[in-house]
Amino acid sequence: MAVRFVESVLLSVFMAVVAYGLGRLVGVVFKSVMEHNADLDAIRAVIARRAKLERGLDTRIRSRRSVMAKLDRDIKELVRQSSIFDHATAIAMQITDHLTRLIGEEVAGRQRFLALVYNRTVSPGGGGKTTIDAAWATAQEVEIWTTSVADARSEVEKRYPPSFGYVVSSLVAAGLGVTPDTPDSTGA
Repeated sequence: MAVRFVESVLLSVFMAVVAYGLGRLVGVVFKSVMEHNADLDAIRAVIARRAKLERGLDTRIRSRRSVMAKLDRDIKELVRQSSIFDHATAIAMQITDHLTRLIGEEVAGRQRFLALVYNRTVSPGGGGKTTIDAAWATAQEVEIWTTSVADARSEVEKRYPPSFGYVVSSLVAAGLGVTPDTPDSTGA
């Protein structure tokens, strides 16, 4: 009975080894057949190509996102500026009779001067043969950005020449309390 038991154990171990060996053999054969039929080299090439395209696409997406973020900031800044301009326009529409002419621009190192300029050849009623607007019969405000009073006067006289009848009735440094320049100093 013990011999029979040992024979049956040995037979079952032998059968298990044979089954394992057959299973491995079938697995290797099927793997080989599948690799041969599926043309794995082509599939690997496609996967490599798609991986490269995917990396490029990810890089492009990141680039586009940064550009979009910058454009979004620019749009917000333009909207902010637009609201400032709308507000300034609304204020300007309420002040229809006040016009300030500007010479130069506000730059570091320059000072703001205000001048009152009128034209002695224009009559208040607007009659006569002059081509200058009747508003010049009264003093018009001119804002000048320059470095000195002498430069301010020079810039005003370039823009509004005395030879055409323009007179600078006053010229002051804005906000500094400088006394007005008299018309006598121009020789007019």
